[in-house]
Amino acid sequence: MNKKKNMKIVFGVLLFLAIVGATLIWFISDRDRGLWLVNNAISLAQSPKVERDISFGDEAWQQLDVYPQSKSSPVLVFIHGGSWRHGRKDQYYFAADAFIRMGYTVVVPDYIKYPDERARFPSFVEDGAKALAWVKENIERYNGNPEQIFLAGHSAGAHTALMLASDMQFLSRVGLQPDDLKGVAGIAGPYSFIPDWEVTKTVFGPPNRYPLMDVLNYIDGDEPSTLLLHSQDDAQVGQYNQEQVAKHMREQNVDVETVLYEGIDHIEMVLHLHPWFRKHANISADIDRFFKARLKNG
Repeated sequence: MNKKKNMKIVFGVLLFLAIVGATLIWFISDRDRGLWLVNNAISLAQSPKVERDISFGDEAWQQLDVYPQSKSSPVLVFIHGGSWRHGRKDQYYFAADAFIRMGYTVVVPDYIKYPDERARFPSFVEDGAKALAWVKENIERYNGNPEQIFLAGHSAGAHTALMLASDMQFLSRVGLQPDDLKGVAGIAGPYSFIPDWEVTKTVFGPPNRYPLMDVLNYIDGDEPSTLLLHSQDDAQVGQYNQEQVAKHMREQNVDVETVLYEGIDHIEMVLHLHPWFRKHANISADIDRFFKARLKNG
């Protein structure tokens, strides 16, 4: 018995050190190594079934991972951030794990990124639409309910999520309708901004095209129920993004809710999805509450 107890203590210490080390590496020097450590630490404790590298298009990057449930469940499609140049779907196992625990079949797609010369707006939004079309057509095979599809994204991924929810040309091109999305959650998203550094100027430019990527220009009342989450301590993406989208949606009678946190920054917003990293906010629980309430209300 003492041997088992000692093993649990050692395991706990190793997990703690992995989490601390991952967090320090992510914040200080190397985002990719930090995410690798985060995900491996979590997978030591819980390893849900995952179907990896499923193609939703013809391009090499058009792949997604599916985390199925054992019975029919609502579906959450999570679009990761990374300033339109960083990140891969496998680096967001921790985000998928947070929603798996809440009973969702989770889908995490990849999309085209800078510096690929084809990574120009709206190519990554079109990738998101194709991924949603694949989900609608195929997710039932993974115990996901195709009539209960929710969409969430962080940072650049939140911008894509809100573009998909507001500019209906992207969904219509892949045979989907506005009501195919039962709800959308944007986490610290830059929904309305003027590109001011090399990457975003290249991805969204030239300047006469900037209005095309502004979510505010598309809100017309057809949007699905929307949850906008932000932090007043986010120094990377201004709170006005949340405020202005919410204002426009309310003017168009869209079902929209906002949550404003404090004490966490832009990166911590996505880390706080997982219970191991929560300090000041339970972001995944707020998203789950919002989505499940919309299911309950039909």
